[in-house]
Amino acid sequence: MSDVTYYTALDVAAIFRTESDVSFFIEYMIDQIEFGFSKKGDDYIPPIVYSSPGKVFNIDYNFLIDTLADYVREDAIIGDFELAESAPPRVVKNGIFLVVGIFENYYGVARVNNKKIDLTKYKSRGIIEMTDRFYNILVIQNGENIKRFSAVPFSESAIKKIIQPQRFQVLENITKKDKLKQIVFGLGRYKEYIEATGCTPDFVAL
Repeated sequence: MSDVTYYTALDVAAIFRTESDVSFFIEYMIDQIEFGFSKKGDDYIPPIVYSSPGKVFNIDYNFLIDTLADYVREDAIIGDFELAESAPPRVVKNGIFLVVGIFENYYGVARVNNKKIDLTKYKSRGIIEMTDRFYNILVIQNGENIKRFSAVPFSESAIKKIIQPQRFQVLENITKKDKLKQIVFGLGRYKEYIEATGCTPDFVAL
């Protein structure tokens, strides 16, 4: 558990002063899903799922935030960072700071934004502005159970380097399941899914 005193959203940077701080927090998240997994049925969808094509562990953003608030014993983090159906601009800004600024750009454990853009497919010679994202929309299915993720992809290879081997094995055992199928990726496909099925999946939860 971190001993940082939390006042504002920028204080999350002090929680992750070193790579060891990041590894301790990831292991803490693994402990949470291991505890939850032991109490669930066969159709359970954990808030962390593995993507083989991307070689990433997709961590639900709100699960990450709830776990972080518990990790530092500070509920104010939830108000500053947690996503709702319509997130205010400050929450989006805070999410980008945490995920893109700290996890992706500084430590290189998250891989959300494509850093290489092929401009040959764009006919316009004008300015192309690429905005940072801090999560991807996914829908995961396990049998009849279907859940929506605001997924933060964490690199499998990066995580493996910084956490204990036994904790990595636990993470693999829970998240690398053939029955956990990704059926939607991205906002466009998500809207198409809702239109085609007439239902909106619930958010994943621990």
